[in-house]
Amino acid sequence: MTSCRDNAQRFLRSRFSGADGILALWECFVEQCPEMDLVADALDHLAGFHDYYRQPRQATKYRAEAAALRERIAKETA
Repeated sequence: MTSCRDNAQRFLRSRFSGADGILALWECFVEQCPEMDLVADALDHLAGFHDYYRQPRQATKYRAEAAALRERIAKETA
């Protein structure tokens, strides 16, 4: 008998395997996470992912988004 967790893991492994799948999962997290500081951190991790795979334009885009988000957070908490 399989559990809900087993089914979810199987779905995620089949649907989100490899580098593109990992990136898709990160993007889903960024879109859904209510904690904006965690989202900014995730954007930095996405930038590092793109650096690793030699995609500097994408990395720059995510770093800029993280910086803008942190600036917005600072304004809202000030």
